[in-house]
Amino acid sequence: MSEHIEEQKVPVQEQDCSKGKIAALVALALALLILVGGLRLLLPFFEPICWAIILALFFYPLYERLKDLLYGSPALASFVMCILIVTFIIIPVFALITSLTTEVLKVYASSVTHIQSGDFTLLPDAEKFPMLHKLGVQTLKAFKFYGADIRTTLMEVASNLGEFFLKQGTIVFKNVAAIIFKAALMVVILFYLFTDGVDMLFSFKKLLPLRTSTVDRFMKLTSDVLSATLYGNILTGAIQAGLGIFIFWLLNFSAPLLWGIILGLGTFIPMIGTAIVWAPASLYLFLSGAYLEGAILLAFSLLVISQIDYFLRPYLISGKTELHNLFLFLGIIGGINVFGLLGLILGPMVIALCMSILELYRLNLREREESWKKDLLI
Repeated sequence: MSEHIEEQKVPVQEQDCSKGKIAALVALALALLILVGGLRLLLPFFEPICWAIILALFFYPLYERLKDLLYGSPALASFVMCILIVTFIIIPVFALITSLTTEVLKVYASSVTHIQSGDFTLLPDAEKFPMLHKLGVQTLKAFKFYGADIRTTLMEVASNLGEFFLKQGTIVFKNVAAIIFKAALMVVILFYLFTDGVDMLFSFKKLLPLRTSTVDRFMKLTSDVLSATLYGNILTGAIQAGLGIFIFWLLNFSAPLLWGIILGLGTFIPMIGTAIVWAPASLYLFLSGAYLEGAILLAFSLLVISQIDYFLRPYLISGKTELHNLFLFLGIIGGINVFGLLGLILGPMVIALCMSILELYRLNLREREESWKKDLLI
């Protein structure tokens, strides 16, 4: 009789176990569904959230110093930081974008006028610069462009570029209210990231299914790579862009803001760097007979702009894990392709996170190998 009762208990336990697994799966599915729903609600605010996180990472050391000056008040320090960022970052950036758009349209209009006037020639003058003229002819022949209607082709290219910029300007004009709303939302998010960012990060670390030491190591690697990316590369590029704007304005170039920003972006291009702008600009000045301006631009570019990469960048990185220039360049190109303007910073940050994960895996693998070696010796 007792044996019969024990046989009946086993199926009941198995049924309870299967019911528990089903309940766990249903709970997990509901949790994932709720999580997806929450992320779906936040998706329209992806850009302001990302910009707020980037600014918080960039200016958090300054926030810490300001909080010490304000007797340890996080709310007051965060409020002051938001006011400073709005005054010295957000408003100037909007003004910069407006000026840049104006300069781009001016360059486009002057190029079209120059092409239509008939004075435009793609090749240097054969009498003044015979070698350059010959080289230009050979280059055009190599690309099977020589003998074609160059003016018509250039007009088509200029027309397509004009339509593109006009379309972008129309989009920006129609979405002014949305842009202002996103900027205001970013400032609100930034306020709470300053005050509660450390607690949010601590809660996130506790959610990771890893050992505390592993999580701390991952956070340290990520912090080093992001700091090197933000301070060592992006800040360096911004400084070089500012110097480029200054020297192009001083030498009375048309659209100095445009060429200075392009020069700053050129710092992320491997091997070439900022020379992608100042080298042809210096050559243009020499060929046009402006020898003094060409010498000034060349000397300033070689002795000031280019030297920032060798002096300021290592100082800003200061021994931290640096992202290789190739990965940085690919991260920027891919980021702009996926995220637009946000990808200029978000792309390198994503690559930095990937590199941190790979570095963490390498360190853990090395620790396991050392542990195996010790076990074999024992």
